[in-house]
Amino acid sequence: MAGTIVDSPGHNKSANGSASVHANKPPTKANLPPAFVVCDVNEDATKTIVKKVHEKFPDYEVVIVKDPSDVVALSSTIVTMLPSSPQVQSVYLNAPNAIVPALSKVPQGEPTLVIDSTTLDIDVAREVAQKVEQAGAMMVDAPVSGGVAGARAGTLSFMVGGPQPSITLAQPYLTLMGARSIHCGPSGSGLAAKICNNMILGVQQIVVAEGMLLGQRMGLKPDVLAGVLNSSTGRCWSSEVNNPVPDALPNSSAPSTRDFEGGFATALMLKDMNLALHAARSVTSPLILGATAKDVYENVAKQSSLAQKDFSVVYQVLKIAAEAQATNPPSEAKREGEKLA
Repeated sequence: MAGTIVDSPGHNKSANGSASVHANKPPTKANLPPAFVVCDVNEDATKTIVKKVHEKFPDYEVVIVKDPSDVVALSSTIVTMLPSSPQVQSVYLNAPNAIVPALSKVPQGEPTLVIDSTTLDIDVAREVAQKVEQAGAMMVDAPVSGGVAGARAGTLSFMVGGPQPSITLAQPYLTLMGARSIHCGPSGSGLAAKICNNMILGVQQIVVAEGMLLGQRMGLKPDVLAGVLNSSTGRCWSSEVNNPVPDALPNSSAPSTRDFEGGFATALMLKDMNLALHAARSVTSPLILGATAKDVYENVAKQSSLAQKDFSVVYQVLKIAAEAQATNPPSEAKREGEKLA
C-alpha cells in the first residue's frame, strides 16, 4: 500500500495542512490496484481528495485513517507535506500516535519508505531522518518547486536529499508526482536547495511587482511591459507565470487574476525567507536582499486579510503605497512608503 499524510506538493496549506494525494498514472493490469491511505486534520480536504481520486481512478482503494500511526501500520510508502518544522516534529516525533514510534513497531522485512516534502529547518529535518532510520525505515527529504499549476499538471521538480539506496527506492514515486527530481546530496541537501530557490523567488517577486508598477506609472500598458520583460533579461518565473498584474499575461491563470487566491500563501513565503535567514546565520553568509525581502513579506503578512493570499499580493500593497504617495503630503507619503521596508 501507498500512504500519504497532509497535502499534495505545491498546494496552498492552512495552519495545520490539508490532505491530498497526487498520482498521474493508473495501475497496470498486471498488478492489483494500489491503495491510498489518507490522514489529515482537515476533514473537508480529505473528502475532496478521496472524491478526486475515485473520479480519476475508480479502481483505486482509498482508506481514511485518524492517526499517523495508522498510516504506518497500513503503508509501505509514506508521503508527508506539512506547513513547517513544528508540525513535522509533532507528526513524526511528539504527537500521540506519531510516525517514528509506530515505525519501530513494524515487523522486520521490507523497510518502510518515507518521503517528506515539507520545507522546514534543515537541522530538524536531519534529526527526524536520523530517528526514522534508527526505527528501521528509509527516508528522503524531497521539497518541491513548480507551484499549484505544477502540482495539478504533475510537472513538479523535486529537490531530493538522502542516501543513495533511499533515493533509488523513492524515485518511482517522485516520477509519478513530478517531471523531474534532482539528487542534491545527503539528508537535508534537498531542503538546502529549496531554501535557496525560494529565497531567490521571494526577492524576484518583489522586484517584478516594483517594475510592473513603475512601468504603469510611467505610462506603459501592463501587457506591453510584461512582453518586454519576458523577451528580455528581466524574464523570470515571477514575470512570466506569476505576474502580479491581472491584465499582464494573455490567457493567464495566475493568482492575480482571481484576487490573489489559490497560490503560495504570503505567510508561507515569509516562513521560507526566515528559514533562509536562519541558514545564512548558521553558515555566516550575507543576505542583503533576502533580509529586506523578509521584512517586506513580514509587513504584508501582518495584515490578516493578506497572509493567506498568494505572495504576489505584495504588488497590491505597493500599489496602495504608491497611490498614498501621490495624494498625501510628502511627510505622510514617506511614512506610507516606509511601512513595507
